[in-house]
Amino acid sequence: SFHKDSKESESNLPPMVIITPETNIYRRVAVIHTTPEDSFVEFGCDYGITVDRIRRSLKDGGNVPEEWNGDASSTGIGEGMERNDIVSCLGIDKSIESIDIATGRYPQCKFVLGDALDPAEMTNIRALCERSLVGQAPSVIAIDVNGNREIDGVLKCLKSVINQDWKQQPRLIIVKSRYLYWQLKKEDDSFKKI
Repeated sequence: SFHKDSKESESNLPPMVIITPETNIYRRVAVIHTTPEDSFVEFGCDYGITVDRIRRSLKDGGNVPEEWNGDASSTGIGEGMERNDIVSCLGIDKSIESIDIATGRYPQCKFVLGDALDPAEMTNIRALCERSLVGQAPSVIAIDVNGNREIDGVLKCLKSVINQDWKQQPRLIIVKSRYLYWQLKKEDDSFKKI
């Protein structure tokens, strides 16, 4: 039977997925729905703006540790993170340029190079989360892989994240994709006509 207060029951539920069409909505949803008890990972963090907003929101809410105090020059998945370097939020991007800019702008955040569409790298990302995230797994995942990318690429990334063998299933996944949002809205409108 399902008991609302049971962590075990909640962890067996599939994550809620929210699709947003625009960056400002995506960031607002991420801030509003990430609580001080959560750990947060953004795939496609680009220059780190969303990760820093989440870090500041968690700091305001009292979550500790909220800041990365490690070596800002280590950006690889397996580099520069000891077990005592626990963070609440993490940014991942496949562009070294984006990671370098994000690290320079937000040195109190942790950013790493990685590609969610590469199965081997995704396994390494999961292992990094187990070593470095509060709770050893993200409870909130945000996906912004060029939010206007073809729907197939966004869905492939979403599938990769959902099918990952996390220590604990994320409770929420937020996706920014204008095309996916409008495709779903169009399909929803067609169902209303039936």
